[in-house]
Amino acid sequence: MKIRKSFEQAICILLLIGANDKPIKSHELSEKLLVSDSYLKKITRQLVVSGLIQSMANKRGGFVLTKSLENISLLDIFEAMEGKEPFVKTTHLVDKVFDSHLKVKETEDFIVDYLNAAEYQYKQKLNEITLSQIINAAHQGGENL
Repeated sequence: MKIRKSFEQAICILLLIGANDKPIKSHELSEKLLVSDSYLKKITRQLVVSGLIQSMANKRGGFVLTKSLENISLLDIFEAMEGKEPFVKTTHLVDKVFDSHLKVKETEDFIVDYLNAAEYQYKQKLNEITLSQIINAAHQGGENL
């Protein structure tokens, strides 16, 4: 599995928004992260849709968190960027690998169950870490992670 850059960027965007006492504008985020404003808007849109941030459209507007840093886990961010669909979607190609007299369905179920267990463990680990823990670890030299 490969993590997309947008996941890392979403984490950084949320950390920057959370570090500000006032709403932060899109162009300020893009300047700080050195990414194009148009690309950043795609990421912030996904964060708005997922309910992690809110966009305030007025003269002093910008983005604000909808939850505290203690209540935003890496899993929340991952699901905002990647969706909540299962990692594994079988195409039933395994049917073509084994002879028809073998228990192909059971073999496919075995593989899928194993991969689903790996996904569950992965998501459990992501759910253990919050943005506030990341900030605390940065202040303490990474000792908490």
